[in-house]
Amino acid sequence: MKMNRVILNPFVMLRKNDGFTMIEMLFSLMILMTTSLFVLQLFSIIHTQMGSVDKLHPKEWEVFTMQMKQEVRSSKVQEVKGEKLYLLLSDEQLSSFEQYEDKVRRQVNGMGHEVILQNISEFRVEKDGSVIVINITDKAGTTFSRRFHPFFRNVTKADE
Repeated sequence: MKMNRVILNPFVMLRKNDGFTMIEMLFSLMILMTTSLFVLQLFSIIHTQMGSVDKLHPKEWEVFTMQMKQEVRSSKVQEVKGEKLYLLLSDEQLSSFEQYEDKVRRQVNGMGHEVILQNISEFRVEKDGSVIVINITDKAGTTFSRRFHPFFRNVTKADE
């Protein structure tokens, strides 16, 4: 009879050590969340590595075109020799752009190695009048093309 009374009492279950406590439950939840965070990061890294092996990313092309636009517009003289683009900047520095292996690199005064684009199979530069035309083909075979217009400043003296 006494045994039935203990089982019917709901507060007796709280004193048993058979179930999880709140701290154990929070600890389990913390382990689950940490594990899922690392697994999601791992999937993200694997997806990024697999998708961009041979392609030129559209955002990378967009950043390249914005940088080139700014550099061409701020240059005094633009010259194309072979497959190299030379820009004489306003501070008398010579900036050059060329293909180096599978990259497009920028050098200032013949020094440095700043990678502008990567995963490139072909880099062509042409000058159409005053307009610079850049054609790039990535390793996947996609061709990107852009025209850059220099900004000419007419320098006149106040005395004239």
